[in-house]
Amino acid sequence: MNIRTLKIFSDLVDNANFSRTARQNNISQSAISQKVKTLEARLKINLLEKKQKAFSLTEEGLIFYKHAKLILSQYNDMIENLKCYDAKISEGVNLLTSHWIGIHILPHYIREYLKVFKNSNLNIHYVDYTRIQMANLDLRSDLIILELPSNGDEFVCEPFAEDRFSVIYSECIHHRKPKSFALHDLASIPLVGFVKNHPLRSILERSTGKKKVHFRYFMEFNQIEPIKQAIEVHNAMAILPSSILTFHESRTLQAVPLTDMIPITLYLIYRKNCQISCATRHFIEILKGKSLLSE
Repeated sequence: MNIRTLKIFSDLVDNANFSRTARQNNISQSAISQKVKTLEARLKINLLEKKQKAFSLTEEGLIFYKHAKLILSQYNDMIENLKCYDAKISEGVNLLTSHWIGIHILPHYIREYLKVFKNSNLNIHYVDYTRIQMANLDLRSDLIILELPSNGDEFVCEPFAEDRFSVIYSECIHHRKPKSFALHDLASIPLVGFVKNHPLRSILERSTGKKKVHFRYFMEFNQIEPIKQAIEVHNAMAILPSSILTFHESRTLQAVPLTDMIPITLYLIYRKNCQISCATRHFIEILKGKSLLSE
């Protein structure tokens, strides 16, 4: 029994026709019949039940067919992975994302990717918040990762990871470290935050608006790094994604969860009906936690 035999049997069941299966596999109808008989003799079971000019699967044949399809799928995946492994040096990935995702979320995934595609070029292009809506039209990118979904029908848009908002503050503010903050506690405190219409501020305001909570901002920026600097300089507070603090910063800045959890969903966006390189496809699989090559 070999892969070709499994394919022929699977094609025969799918086509429900000997002549079509013979043409598809470039063999004669009699050769197909002989392969089925050889299988039945080896397994000591009947796979097919003939009915005049047609045939149907026996119960044993159905079990054999399901497992044959599974084996063929795994075999094809293996061949594709081997092809990609062979091509890993010459291919790269052009990735478009926002600064905080690229700096704070993606490094883990990139390390997993580079374990296999060691010499591959992974080019990260950062998009400013003012160009977020235009980013989906960027034809140079193999992959787009943003905190907002794509509205275009020509794109695949899949959630792949989730962060959440926390309160970031200078340790100089609170000698007693609070375990959490409620949104209403922050309504009366001047905050450092994102400029209006920034995607993260939009996500935050969409959630807080439902709870009828409104914040006051005394400083606004379009990037996370100057917000963190402002927190330290002015002993201030901000509501930012939980993942943004580095080990060094955690000595001077504290991250405390909100009692009202507000998730930040990250979206994986790429074009439909577009040939994706092996490198890009496996980076997508790593992002979705499905890569075989990284194991």
